[in-house]
Amino acid sequence: MKTLKKYIYAIAFSLSLFSCDSFLTTPPLDQISEDQWWNDKSQTEMMVKGAYQYIYGTEEVAYRDCFSDNGMRRSSAQTEIGNGTYTTQNSAVKSEWRYSSIAKLNYIMEGLEKAKDKITEAEYLRFSAEVRFIRAFVYYDMIFYFGDIPLITKTLTVAESRETSRQPRQEVLDFILSELEDFVLPNINAQEIKESGRVNEQTVNAYLSRIYLYEKNYEKVLEYTDKVIKSGDYELYADYDELFRPQSDGNNKEVIFERQYTSPLVVHDLNRNLSYVSGVYSGWSNVLALNELVDDYECLNGHPVSECESLGCEYAQKRKDAETEIHRGEFDFRDPRLNTTITWPYKEWVVDGNVRCRYGVDDPNSGDYVQKETHMTGYMCEKWIDLRGEYADRTLADKNMTILRYADVLLMRAEALIELSQNLPEAVSLINQIRARVGMPNIDVASQSVLREKLRHERRIETAFEGLRYFDIIRWRIADKVKKGKVYGARLKAVNENMDHKYVEERFWEDKMYLFPIPQEAMDNNGNLVQNPDW
Repeated sequence: MKTLKKYIYAIAFSLSLFSCDSFLTTPPLDQISEDQWWNDKSQTEMMVKGAYQYIYGTEEVAYRDCFSDNGMRRSSAQTEIGNGTYTTQNSAVKSEWRYSSIAKLNYIMEGLEKAKDKITEAEYLRFSAEVRFIRAFVYYDMIFYFGDIPLITKTLTVAESRETSRQPRQEVLDFILSELEDFVLPNINAQEIKESGRVNEQTVNAYLSRIYLYEKNYEKVLEYTDKVIKSGDYELYADYDELFRPQSDGNNKEVIFERQYTSPLVVHDLNRNLSYVSGVYSGWSNVLALNELVDDYECLNGHPVSECESLGCEYAQKRKDAETEIHRGEFDFRDPRLNTTITWPYKEWVVDGNVRCRYGVDDPNSGDYVQKETHMTGYMCEKWIDLRGEYADRTLADKNMTILRYADVLLMRAEALIELSQNLPEAVSLINQIRARVGMPNIDVASQSVLREKLRHERRIETAFEGLRYFDIIRWRIADKVKKGKVYGARLKAVNENMDHKYVEERFWEDKMYLFPIPQEAMDNNGNLVQNPDW
């Protein structure tokens, strides 16, 4: 099957010809040859493929959990959002005000109108559906973060862009849903596209499921998840760990939608940025996990690991017996997803039974020793790293970034059923499918309140460092509970002889933070914009 990857390099180059104002302005048309781009079918389609660069990449998938209680990013504006010290000038907030992307997507939409006599009606409908989907995707992120925002559906001059104002959130949401349901869904199949990586009908159904879940319209969640499940196109990938390694790309029926990469032309640097200094890639230790997440990974017997002693669990003593100077027994006999997601002190990097390196955060002889690398929490994100790569691959990673996958669809449907208190056995069955994949025990049917907490636990563990945790915290309105107070890292002898958990920082929360502030630069450029309350 052909893939979208082979075109991305040329697309990125062509779209780099665009320049635009940081927020609302149109790309300057005098730099683009209309004859070149819109009077030729192949150039027109290339522009449509270029629109895919405005969906999620590494920043949104691998790093966005640093907004949340799962982790923090070394020396980053994202960490300021995580700990509550950010302001209207925070660069991560500014990056989510994505009107540069909207301007370019509007330009492509208008270009498709100019190209109508050069392409077939089916191609026009299909191409338009793809670009509308991506624009709706960008807009939904913005209303989630900012609430009321300007709704721009055409290219603007600089002067016009500075006269825009914020429309009510509901109005923008109605536009998004109308685009997806009234235009994209009816037309996405107008022409068959065999390239992987492009939007298809089930991509739209899965994304509508996500929007309706976040908007608490649970009946609609059931409607759209049912379509994805009954399509028969998707299933859980057998190996949870391999799911997040490049070896799973290209033959993976769990992935519904992803951002594609291919080495050496279109790559990312997660191998370097997520790994540690003394590791294969001489890493930068960029994403640091927190103990609050690690503690949430259950014992293999299916209960909180903190309850093993009181329950007389067999694994409590086994963990103690496994403890040595260079092995932390506390991480043994845990939910296997912990091993995929987190690097902990002295954890070995093992491939095919061979130890390639060891995380020496508590080892004075290691380049990762916490007394040298004082920012370390003792935990790191291991998801997305190619464990089989070599040093030369440190900035040439090509693991695709998953945006929508089947496990999330199952969890969304389970959550909707629980919130409706409807068919709870089905909800439990959906959760248990995901737990069974990694060999975790089934949960039992229980009350709505108990199952709600089970579901929320499962979402956190299943999707950690996939960019979803912050959205869950905000929509569940639990930020005052999980994003406030002292946070800790691993037990480190180098920090305390008694191996207490390393204190990391104090985190702050105010309810005004349920919405991001409008970036100061946008406010300075446009006097019509009104700031969110209390910012």
